[in-house]
Amino acid sequence: MTRTTQDTTTGTTSTHTTPGATGAARTDADAALHRLVETVRTLDDAALRSPSALDGWTVGHVLSHVAMVGDALARQAELAARGETAEVYEGGAEGRAAGIEDGATRSRDEHLDALGAAGARLDAAWTLTDRTGWDAQVTYRDGTVADVLDCWWREVRIHATDLGEPGTARGLVPSATWSLPFTEHLLDFLGLRLAEPVLVVRSDDGARSVVGPQGVQVAGPGADDALTTVTGSAADVAAWLAGRETATAPVAHRGGTPVDLPPLAPWPSGVPVRR
Repeated sequence: MTRTTQDTTTGTTSTHTTPGATGAARTDADAALHRLVETVRTLDDAALRSPSALDGWTVGHVLSHVAMVGDALARQAELAARGETAEVYEGGAEGRAAGIEDGATRSRDEHLDALGAAGARLDAAWTLTDRTGWDAQVTYRDGTVADVLDCWWREVRIHATDLGEPGTARGLVPSATWSLPFTEHLLDFLGLRLAEPVLVVRSDDGARSVVGPQGVQVAGPGADDALTTVTGSAADVAAWLAGRETATAPVAHRGGTPVDLPPLAPWPSGVPVRR
């Protein structure tokens, strides 16, 4: 897994693979998938057909996507272990869209089977990668298998909160399920959605950092005057950057004057990994 570390002499960041962080991401992603599966066990057909939090998608579409992206990312790791690469989704964007539609109408048991199969395939792929190396190259964002794991972590944690009313009623919301390490990872990844850096002040504990296209950096002297300040809980700031529902909307100000939250660029899935 890639992790950003701070060079205290220069104030810059660097990204590298750390085995401990890899294990932490795998553990949290496993927990997210387990929670999602246990939630699906409680859903009836009406809930599966109900609107999700994503425009145009039902709950079934979200579940179909999670299973499909799990399979696609496992394939990236499997191929990398053999020194091979291929596009993330077989059939490209059209294959992805068709696969999600085909799986959206599954029954509850069929969704459970698909999610379970994807989880098992991913587990096997990560175990294989432990032997062959996390720095093996993949097509996904011109990155490595460590970046593929990061992607799965984001996909399963975020989409578990996209089930709409059935998920909200069962506590699957960012404020209740996104850990501090996960929100810090999201800020580093989603800083690319900002045109310029902002100063993030975490209301949970007052922690301050600069978040922007270069990732997360230490907030130096004068950041309050030079940058727009965004204040909110760790989960709410991450949810805002992810375009998800917040428990309490973060607030922004510049020079002591309230301003709108900065606009966000598209999701950076196609942007090469920052090294």
